[in-house]
Amino acid sequence: MINENRSTTTRTKRRWVKKSEPVHSVWAEQNKRGGYTIYAGIKGTDVKTYAGSAMSRATLDYNLRKAKTKFNLSIS
Repeated sequence: MINENRSTTTRTKRRWVKKSEPVHSVWAEQNKRGGYTIYAGIKGTDVKTYAGSAMSRATLDYNLRKAKTKFNLSIS
């Protein structure tokens, strides 16, 4: 039998759990020719984008900061 005095406030509310999103980052890998290649994406997977290159360690730090800004990642 259906209860006519049923209130909608007694229903349980569903709670949505936010799934953990993959962490995007910027990193560099050393070339065979002596420079560095900078990538952006999800490290450890095939999801990566070429973001630049550097020929020395001094320019590598600068270009990593530029790539983080380009892909809207926090510079820390």
